[in-house]
Amino acid sequence: MTTVGQENARMLASLLGIEEADAAERLEKTVRITVAPGLAGAGHEVRDLLERTIHVARSDEGKPDLELVIGPAQPATPGPHLYASLNRRGVIVDAVPPRHSSEHVHALLTALAACHIAAAALHRVIGSSSLPRLALPLSVDFTELGVPEGGLTTPFDVSGAVLVGAGAVANGFLRALRHLQVRGTLPIVDPKTVGEGNPNRCLYFTEHHVHLPKAPTLAQSAQPDFPNLRFEPHTCTFGELVAKTGLVDTAIVTVDSRRARRSLQKEIPRRIIDASTTDARAVIVHSHSQPTEHACLACIYRHVPDEHARERSIAEGLGIDTETVREGFITAAAAARIAKAHPSVEASTIVGKAYDTLFKELCSAQALLTPEGRQVLAPFAFVSALAGVLLVVELLRSNHQAATTNYWTVDPWGAPIGRLRRLRPRVLDCEFCADDDASRFARSLWEEAR
Repeated sequence: MTTVGQENARMLASLLGIEEADAAERLEKTVRITVAPGLAGAGHEVRDLLERTIHVARSDEGKPDLELVIGPAQPATPGPHLYASLNRRGVIVDAVPPRHSSEHVHALLTALAACHIAAAALHRVIGSSSLPRLALPLSVDFTELGVPEGGLTTPFDVSGAVLVGAGAVANGFLRALRHLQVRGTLPIVDPKTVGEGNPNRCLYFTEHHVHLPKAPTLAQSAQPDFPNLRFEPHTCTFGELVAKTGLVDTAIVTVDSRRARRSLQKEIPRRIIDASTTDARAVIVHSHSQPTEHACLACIYRHVPDEHARERSIAEGLGIDTETVREGFITAAAAARIAKAHPSVEASTIVGKAYDTLFKELCSAQALLTPEGRQVLAPFAFVSALAGVLLVVELLRSNHQAATTNYWTVDPWGAPIGRLRRLRPRVLDCEFCADDDASRFARSLWEEAR
């Protein structure tokens, strides 16, 4: 069984280029969090992120590896210390005490700040020059997010949207969305079950949820945070949902596969709001509305040669062919072939599971060791949470017609930079845009809805 610690160690080992055992040792760190009065919410957000990766000490424990002081509070230990301060302008994280007092900050912005505070704390205790660069002081300016005026305080109805995927970014999205006044009905669609390593980054999941279907589990766990929003879980693919219920107005996309995103685009939702992570190195945000003359989701996630390498690696590791891997989910026939190649695998337990999920689990258990294993690694909790916050921000920008760009990449170890937003053009050989029939159909469907 893959543990949360193993999942984190694999991620760190990949980042640093070291053995998993050495990475696990580097994660055996303890951080104590000291929070100023009035900033309990920020403290809880940071704690939730850090404790999925390292140990967060209680007040009665011994000397920590780092004391994180949030707001104008006196440290409780001799140190070393890291300080974080929040005000309406942003958050600053530094090795010296802040020069200004903290102020009340909207809970969504606090959630964003928590991601960057957690990143700085992890960077400090891991202490490796091989990690992505994080310079102190780390200063995050909330205006760089481009949240439209009134976006954080205006109630809105999310009915008509579907949350596609119920994994780490979806968890982060709902954790961030709970800070807004949202109502209506939101279907959640995901054909997968909760994996053994998922609780390292899925903040609504625990080890007790492992092997349960993701969509109902996320819906049930998140529902208490949304008194005016009702979730409808569906254990199926987005395409299967569309086949049952008809076209979808807005797809909020959190799936972890380029191929799945291209397939989703062919279902022609009117609007797409998307976020993804590149292990622990980047968060990518995309949005567009049909009809569009610019990049669609299939343009952003167009086929690249590395996908073939990954598919070949999965096929070779599992003992099947690449065409079978491209089907996405394990059939009974494929399960029998995999079980024959891997006697430790019980065929009946893997039917319906995604091939890349099984591949990653077997890599974690050291049943498979392949060069391409790194391509299916999961990020730390703070990276997925940051992607979720930025997905909510993009939804607000789209709701208020402020999303004039369609692509943004953010460094999770640095500060969001608004000027890096781009309006990317179509890709000439895009699977969707190059299909004239599909483009005409999209225009006929959604021209009047724009």
